Amino acid sequence: MTKESLASVLGVEAWPEEYEVLLERFNDEWDTIKEQPLLDMQAARKLAEEGFIAPEQFSDAEECLELMENDESLAFAFQCLFYVLCVYRGAHENELYIEPVPPSLGEFRFTFSMVLLMKILIHGVEKARARHIPEELIEQHKGAANGGIGEEGRFGTPGMFHWRVVCAFATMYQLGAFRYEPERVPPGYRMLRRKADGALLMVYTAERSFDEFGQFSSPEHAAFVSKLSVGKTDGYLVHPNGSVVDRYVALPEDEWETAFDGGDAALSFHIPSGIPYHIEALCDSFEKAIAFYSEYYPDLPVRSIQSYSWLYSPQLTSILSTESGINRLNRELYLAPVPSGADGFYSFVFQTDSASFDLQTAPTDTSLKRGFVSFVKNGGRVHNGFMYFPAADVGRLCEDAHRLYAWDILEE
Repeated sequence: MTKESLASVLGVEAWPEEYEVLLERFNDEWDTIKEQPLLDMQAARKLAEEGFIAPEQFSDAEECLELMENDESLAFAFQCLFYVLCVYRGAHENELYIEPVPPSLGEFRFTFSMVLLMKILIHGVEKARARHIPEELIEQHKGAANGGIGEEGRFGTPGMFHWRVVCAFATMYQLGAFRYEPERVPPGYRMLRRKADGALLMVYTAERSFDEFGQFSSPEHAAFVSKLSVGKTDGYLVHPNGSVVDRYVALPEDEWETAFDGGDAALSFHIPSGIPYHIEALCDSFEKAIAFYSEYYPDLPVRSIQSYSWLYSPQLTSILSTESGINRLNRELYLAPVPSGADGFYSFVFQTDSASFDLQTAPTDTSLKRGFVSFVKNGGRVHNGFMYFPAADVGRLCEDAHRLYAWDILEE
């Protein structure tokens, strides 16, 4: 099956380029895979008895399975997704941001993802138990396969299928205050550590356009364009406030080492609403996460803790008071820019999506909402941000983290 025909069967815009090689591999192996059952119903019912899957799911699942078993293109698409997510790639390599809704399945098009999640959940729970992960932690994955992705997902936000895949894959766990997902450090981000004193410094190493605020921009609005770094300890400075500086540094390799680099394994954490969000909560949770994944996923050499969130938007310094809790905490952390829009503000702050958000009628019952509305009305461009910290240094985080950064170089 070609990537175009597979995308059409799945009802998605395109098959991702980074998965083209895996599709070729699956095509080559399809003749040996096609006779395998699409879903082990006995294993699925056992998980239902344990409370992982709602029993009422099975009627729709069985009808959807029958339709797929009688249509080789659907069976191919179903097994292909399972193989690229759970067989061909590792725990931190399954970032498939698509929402499969096969149009040929009609009223069962949303059931497709539920059946796939059942299959992934069986695989994930078995793997977790083989790693001897405590059962109370495995139980966090209960409900991961309940229901399809739905007509619009959560506020129409893309990526909810990916989120539920990671849960069903049994690699995402709540540890302390936060929930952790194995990922990779995106290309271009590199954290350096000075050998003499352990001071940290981030540099950006890829070619990208940046505006006058050190944020990603389109080429026509660029204040400067970063060039590709050629050494192990060089790149454009990233200030801890979340901006890339138009200043290229090449640091002595005998004095600096790489704490993490693009492509390295990382733990991406998600921040639930209503939790105590302060430096002690971060320290406690980070240490628990590193200990957990080091023990149960020794094959995952975690180099970075990271998070993509509206909470790390550098624009918050213009939206909220400098002494607000968020801004005081962010001054302790190493922030970095990320290409994004304001979706986090819409979904998490205003409980809506960008299409439904009306700047003129938006609620202003909190200082955050008032600041956001005022900032945007005055021409401000709001987006999300990244937060990074080297996994090897989490034990130093509570020691006034901002003192750990190489300010002598940043402030030259």
